[in-house]
Amino acid sequence: MNILIIEDEELAAAQLADMLQEVAPQAVIAATPESIEDAVAFLTAGPPIDLILLDIYLSDGLSFEIFDAVKVDTPVIFTTAYNEYAIRAFELNSIGYLLKPVKKEHLQRAIDKCMRLRPAPAGEVDVLALKRVTDMLMQEKTYRRSFLVPYRDRLIPVATESLAWFASTGGIVTGTQFTGQQVTMEEKSLEELSDRLDPDQFFRVNRQYLVSRKAIKHLSFFFNGRLSVELNPPAPERVLISKAKAASFRQWMQV
Repeated sequence: MNILIIEDEELAAAQLADMLQEVAPQAVIAATPESIEDAVAFLTAGPPIDLILLDIYLSDGLSFEIFDAVKVDTPVIFTTAYNEYAIRAFELNSIGYLLKPVKKEHLQRAIDKCMRLRPAPAGEVDVLALKRVTDMLMQEKTYRRSFLVPYRDRLIPVATESLAWFASTGGIVTGTQFTGQQVTMEEKSLEELSDRLDPDQFFRVNRQYLVSRKAIKHLSFFFNGRLSVELNPPAPERVLISKAKAASFRQWMQV
């Protein structure tokens, strides 16, 4: 079974690959493109694929754009930190919708389903699966009100509302409070962290930064349709939002 992992987080892609080796030893990872552009290029010219594991949020936009650019008949298992796109996913070739952090038993069930079921006829939706997803969406999700962060030989509670933005550098995730104090998070990636935060209050602006709505001072137009975000407290570098994400970010800011 040839599997394509489309994921812009290197750590998340590696974790999925490791889990696949456990639940499906016969699987071969054909490639791990990190963007819509790379995924389209591979699907256009690459070898046949039996299954796609697809993150919804990629570095250059929502992965649904892949289906607009190239015909995809391969079964797809979506992986994401958010459940808001579940209905859209099941309108495509989805046989699974896994919320991050992905659990091995959930991946196992999705792989078993791929092995067991033949693809549905074009345009046909798995009604029972769609109902399960709808039920999931109706459940109220709770988010972290505080985090325990390591400090010397202790763990200290830090209120979520006190955190202005998070940054990922070299596999280490840090949080900066509105006071300017920095803390090291136990989470290993922004993807993992974002699953625990209210998406109405926090936005993943790029690979390196996840920001609170309250920390945004203003936006500036930048080259090639990008936006520059001024944060308070300030980040040590310019925080840029890609052209692909700019529209959804502006919409999020106005809600």
